[in-house]
Amino acid sequence: MNGLVKRLIADAAHEWDLPQKTILAIVCLPSILALSGVAAALMGKDAYKWFTGEDGFAENMQVLFLVLAFVLSLTIVRQLWKTRDKGIALLYLGVSMALFFLIGEEISWGQRIFGWETPESIKAISKQPETNIHNIYGVWDLFKWMQLLVGAYGTLLPLLFLRWPVVARYRKTVSLLVPHYVLIPYFLFLFVWRIYRNLFEPPKKYYFVIWEFNEVLELILYVGVVLFMIFQLRQTRQTEVPSPARS
Repeated sequence: MNGLVKRLIADAAHEWDLPQKTILAIVCLPSILALSGVAAALMGKDAYKWFTGEDGFAENMQVLFLVLAFVLSLTIVRQLWKTRDKGIALLYLGVSMALFFLIGEEISWGQRIFGWETPESIKAISKQPETNIHNIYGVWDLFKWMQLLVGAYGTLLPLLFLRWPVVARYRKTVSLLVPHYVLIPYFLFLFVWRIYRNLFEPPKKYYFVIWEFNEVLELILYVGVVLFMIFQLRQTRQTEVPSPARS
């Protein structure tokens, strides 16, 4: 088992073109972020609200990483279009639009920046008086199952393709669509958490702590998305079609 882990880390270092210590840091970062959220909870309600609350540390960092992922995804679209992978480029354009939507939702489409009043029509159907969609009654249920699917996607597919030799012939295409196995922890935390939260009701005594911990896991996910985009951008630049030599 130890030998397998060493080989996977060595292979990942080669594929990412990074030192093995950096790969280990990437693998460990989700656990560090999760433990930071736990530590904030243990420090008391004020510290935990600063970390996970509205416009707190976790939410602000989420927006930062979402914006970075959005910019990187658009750059990937441009690179893929240049290398004639237009089908994949259109898929990434869809991802870019999804990231833009998430950014808008996180900042309530500018309400937190400009401070306008929430329309009464939205207040009447939302559990949180802000101009966004995911807090509308019933819509959040859809969002939490979507989070489960995203977590499953980034956790199970890399494992499946890692152990399914027939996929080797489609390695280039698969690597553009499926997160590298190094990034599994960024999706695994959300996947396990969403299984628990979607299927079980948390104890009332710890309801606030458990409810707000989702902000920590979203932050972990968005960091993973940025790393995914960085990996893909490096890959697409390596396969970029060179410009014709000038005579």
